[in-house]
Amino acid sequence: MNRPKLVYTTTILASFARNDVSLLARRFDVVVHVFAPKRKWLTPWAVVAQAIFLLRYLPSAAVSVTQFGGFHSWLPVVLGRLFGVPSVISLGGFDCASFPSFHYGAHHRWPMGWFTRTSLRWAAHLVPCSETLILSEQHYSTGAGDPVLQGYKAFDSQNTTPCTVIPYGYDPDRFKPTGNREPASFLTMARMNAPNFQRKGIDLMFAVAERFPECRFTLVGHASTMRYEGVPPNVELLGFVDYEELAIVYARHTYYLQLSIWEGFPSAPCEAMLCGCIPIVSSVAALPKIVGNTGYFLVQRDVEELTRIVSQALSADVGLLSTKARERIMQEYPLSTRNALLHLVLSMVR
Repeated sequence: MNRPKLVYTTTILASFARNDVSLLARRFDVVVHVFAPKRKWLTPWAVVAQAIFLLRYLPSAAVSVTQFGGFHSWLPVVLGRLFGVPSVISLGGFDCASFPSFHYGAHHRWPMGWFTRTSLRWAAHLVPCSETLILSEQHYSTGAGDPVLQGYKAFDSQNTTPCTVIPYGYDPDRFKPTGNREPASFLTMARMNAPNFQRKGIDLMFAVAERFPECRFTLVGHASTMRYEGVPPNVELLGFVDYEELAIVYARHTYYLQLSIWEGFPSAPCEAMLCGCIPIVSSVAALPKIVGNTGYFLVQRDVEELTRIVSQALSADVGLLSTKARERIMQEYPLSTRNALLHLVLSMVR
């Protein structure tokens, strides 16, 4: 029996995208296109390549799923309407934000904001990974011009596209403690570039590392082209770590730092918590809901407050919080959570 075809488009085959592809492949023949121009000036050529791909596969597809809104989500939606193929857009964070102070978010950029808003309006269904991506307030960033209201409806209040919030789910057998944890060790995962240095809170991480020279801090995601004004001697910079090795890296550390100004539903703290890391996170987007009562929250971007929190965390019952962190993700966000995406996509097949 022939299975329906599904066209899947993404800008990066990160763990969440690979997991969704594997999930959808249970019931669909999935063809994948990665829209990832290496330079901004190559974007028009990437659009041409995407158009060729879509003209080949979309007419015979039953449905399309696009990870994130942006330049790459417009053609799947527009051509989908032309060929009668419903389109689902999975929203992740960048596509629902605007932070002009550090040039982040789709909605402060032209023409990306227009392509994003149009895609989200014309799609058949939207799947944000957190309700905060629909409409929410943020008071963490104090940057000039950064709106308090975030979420895609903050930038297009007339959007009426059907929407279903579906968080990600995580595998406790893949991510688990190993018993090789280093005391007083802190980890942050960030795909490093200039905007992410501030957005991911790496500036705060460096600042607090200087105040705790007896502790070890690790940044995973460092790029060789990235330049910093100064890196404290107790901070280790690691580049790309293969997905199969991530659990080992998580499990070596006691604490996980996620000090971002904005996120959707970040996978790294969830995976780290499954490995027994105690989370210390900014109070933004889905992070408070993810962490619950298993870690610590930074309410404002303030080094003094972060210093107090780190001191408190270092004197906490590490074993108890570590166990609670793992149990929370297992209970609240099991791998089966994302099955709702498969059921939604199946319901759209005519």
